[in-house]
Amino acid sequence: MAERSKHHRKREHRPGWAGLRDDWASAWSRFTGRTSTNHKRFALAVFALGALLRVLRMDGPVTFDEALTYTQYAGRGFGFLFSDYTYPGNHILYSALARLSVLVFGVHPWSLRLPALLAGLLVMPLGYAFARQVFNRHIAVLFLCLLAVSGPLVEYSAKARGFSLVWLFTMAALLAGRHFVKTENMTGAVLMALFCALGMWATPYMAFPVLMVFLWSAGMLFHSYESTVRRRSVKLAGAFFLALAFTAACYAPVVAVHSMDHLVNHPTLEENTWQHFVNTQQDRAFDLWAYFTATAHPVLAFAGIVAVTYAAIVSAKYRILLLAMAFGAVPLVMVLQIVAFPAAWTYTLLVFHLGTAIGCFYLLKLVRDKLAPGFTKSQRSLAAGLALLLVFGWTGLRGEQDVVERFPEARQAAAWIAANTRPGDRLAVSSPWDAPIGFYLACDKVNGRILNGEGAPSGHSFLVVVPGHGQTPAGVAKNFRAAPVGMDRFKQVAGWGRLEIFGVE
Repeated sequence: MAERSKHHRKREHRPGWAGLRDDWASAWSRFTGRTSTNHKRFALAVFALGALLRVLRMDGPVTFDEALTYTQYAGRGFGFLFSDYTYPGNHILYSALARLSVLVFGVHPWSLRLPALLAGLLVMPLGYAFARQVFNRHIAVLFLCLLAVSGPLVEYSAKARGFSLVWLFTMAALLAGRHFVKTENMTGAVLMALFCALGMWATPYMAFPVLMVFLWSAGMLFHSYESTVRRRSVKLAGAFFLALAFTAACYAPVVAVHSMDHLVNHPTLEENTWQHFVNTQQDRAFDLWAYFTATAHPVLAFAGIVAVTYAAIVSAKYRILLLAMAFGAVPLVMVLQIVAFPAAWTYTLLVFHLGTAIGCFYLLKLVRDKLAPGFTKSQRSLAAGLALLLVFGWTGLRGEQDVVERFPEARQAAAWIAANTRPGDRLAVSSPWDAPIGFYLACDKVNGRILNGEGAPSGHSFLVVVPGHGQTPAGVAKNFRAAPVGMDRFKQVAGWGRLEIFGVE
């Protein structure tokens, strides 16, 4: 009989989908049969709270990248969005899902963000399942609490970008990897490769968690097995190359239309050099720290560091995951010679929050042993979970989370344009306001041809000017395809906050 594990007794596992179904059925049986009613109710309430926090942000003003997702991709055909990489901000899989959403529900901020919301919601039960299967139900519920109220996770679960898909596929790949490590079932390995490729299709920044997932799986193999580790490692390596093949298939239309060099070294991005990396990496790292701690008091941030450190000391499984994250990120950063912007690193919060949950669980165990021997595991995990919800949830709601500019005036301007223009009128808008106004015009069902002088020469002409961005009426007017009549007669006809609209008297 093949070796199973150094730490568990031998047990036969069926191959293929049957084995995967057995694993799922076993996990569900443990949840329903070995979990108290209070635990289930608390977990459901935490999920509901996390969902509420995300839904409340769904109708906020759009960012430039969100608006560009619609105007350049989700508002166009599938053939175009699957193959065009003119803008590196095209998170292809997300654009496709957003396209489906707006086709079904119409063009609205919430429908554009719906795929991000669904992915962000699914991360919570998947995170709970992973923590429960690898650790225990008490750590799982603490992890769920942190996922529910984490400021960056809430923010990007309500933002039309591909990062919540990265978290979703990271958690799914970790679950598949855990199944492969436990059973040597190649179905788990194939699913792990597929989830990694889908995450890469959402955004190339998935490369960091992909390396983490495979390094963690390899580390768990060496930690759990001896005589069969070589055979299992070969299968894991095969899954890694399968992930590369799946990713290549996803990006094949882009390579066919552009080129591999265009995909790897995008012409709109500045060339990375070692000197530039050395000069900027410290500032980028501080930006990341500031973003992650913007919704929490510094004392809470350092308490989290203590908990993560303690978790790495007491739990070998978590220590392997933490090291996999580090060895999957640092060498790749050195090769790319750039520290990515904060959103690309939000996947690390999955690891840090898990470490905080583990650290809290074992620290509370020390408290019970020394001060309160009657304080049971269930009682202390639910009490700690409630404390985490109150402390991190309250500071998260009060903290300023957005580091990306939003465009609330674009919604008001689009409503005014929809009410005060006619077919044939022309509108000139300069970047970065063109995409947000174009998106809100689509929400109001205004023909996008009005933008940047695409109306009839006989129609009225309007200028959208944002002085705070260094714009002037004369400069914006250059966006017209043909010079409008009476340029010297433009006067302000409307304005909201930063934005002004000029028209001919």
